[in-house]
Amino acid sequence: MKRNLFISSILAILLTGCFEIKPQKAKVVDSEVEGLEYQCTGLIDYTDKNGTLECSHMPIAFLVGEIKLGIIYKIPKDGIILPQDIVNVPRDKVYNKDVIKILTILQSLDSDKNPENGIQITKETRDKLSNLPVIDIKKYSLDEIKELIETQIEDINFTRPKESILHLNRSMRRYNITKQKLDETILNELEID
Repeated sequence: MKRNLFISSILAILLTGCFEIKPQKAKVVDSEVEGLEYQCTGLIDYTDKNGTLECSHMPIAFLVGEIKLGIIYKIPKDGIILPQDIVNVPRDKVYNKDVIKILTILQSLDSDKNPENGIQITKETRDKLSNLPVIDIKKYSLDEIKELIETQIEDINFTRPKESILHLNRSMRRYNITKQKLDETILNELEID
């Protein structure tokens, strides 16, 4: 009897070790995004100053307060998570309306208002946005989201969508995700402002 219990214990330890899933790391980029909430399998945490997150199980949901940005089901091979990945569109779709919403939200909430040196979302900002009703960005227009944010953060200046897109493109080039510079003529013709 003792021998069977011993063998069962050893097997349990070996099997547990064999199936242990190692956490995957990734970096959230529209510049490095610090303080972005992410949730995976019961874990709630925030990206660090380099935009890094660590999760053992998919999917990963991204939020700022009660603003639900989106969900990824797989970390990209390059280990970089872009707004396009969060809303599940191809990376060349920088003009996608949901991508523009994320860019505008993140860049506008940056603590020093300079996304070129990284984006930092403070605990104070997250706490203020936790007082909102749940907002799924796919169900609200950018103007509606801005209005709701303004109810909690009165002195916010929103980044213009065209500036947000240009910033993302610079970040993507810096990380060698694209070599293409956006055609400003096309950008100016878009009706996104």
